[in-house]
Amino acid sequence: MKLFLKKFCRQKYIFLLVVPGVVWFAVFKFFPLWYISKAFTDYGTTANPSFTGLDNFRRLVLSPNFLRAFKNTMILSFYNIVIYFPLPILLALSMNELGKKMKKVVQFTVYIPYFFSWVVVGGIFTLMLSPSDGIVNQILQVFGKEPVYFMADSRYFRGVLVGSQVWKEVGYGTVIYIAAISTVDTQLYEAAAVDGAGYIARMWHITLPCIRSTVATVLLLTVSRVLQMFEQIFVMMNDSVKNVADVLKTYSYFEGMQRGDIGYATAIGLFTSAVSLILIISCNIFSKKVLKEDIL
Repeated sequence: MKLFLKKFCRQKYIFLLVVPGVVWFAVFKFFPLWYISKAFTDYGTTANPSFTGLDNFRRLVLSPNFLRAFKNTMILSFYNIVIYFPLPILLALSMNELGKKMKKVVQFTVYIPYFFSWVVVGGIFTLMLSPSDGIVNQILQVFGKEPVYFMADSRYFRGVLVGSQVWKEVGYGTVIYIAAISTVDTQLYEAAAVDGAGYIARMWHITLPCIRSTVATVLLLTVSRVLQMFEQIFVMMNDSVKNVADVLKTYSYFEGMQRGDIGYATAIGLFTSAVSLILIISCNIFSKKVLKEDIL
């Protein structure tokens, strides 16, 4: 204890920097855990809530709307992982070969969309994909195609969601990998070049192994967030595409905030958290077996 107090006094200003983050997690992450118990009650549907056991979870299994939301969540999560996850790696590897000035320009270009809110991104894509004056449909008309209402067509809407996710988030992941690549010892590249190794060989045998721990960490963080998608869907979804876009978080919101069934909505949230935990543990096992990196 004395040793801790001594270190605290010596580094008190560093510890103070941690306080806002700790307070934020306590208020918005740990304190709400108290209300998990609402998932086992009929809170919100009656004036005198009572304990109902697992009734809300039985409703989940029997509800076609929940099954639809769960299916949509898993499909969109799969698309986001398979399509989005490798792109920052490929982009960072490509940018690593650019000149210093060009690298800064490209890095800024791909990173700036990350700072846009989903409301702004939703507005941009709505304008771009407008069937009347959107640039995409204008290009289609040039080639003699009929305008497509992408934002209201179930066949295309999932592609719009994945595309907007990639456009907004890929720059953030790229910056992480660029930072990791910058720590690789340049002498390794020089030695490989002397041995006659080309760009692909240096990337495969030097760069990727050296950033393996970063890849594993980002993969785990990506998997931990895939089931938590809400704001993007909430902003861009409409009734015409609800059958392919309604996910667990939006379904929970509509049940809890619009219908007032707080107990059922809490059960949905608890189920989502449980599935996320299973995915995170599975991802860590995969990382340990394949990438030889144990994150947790």
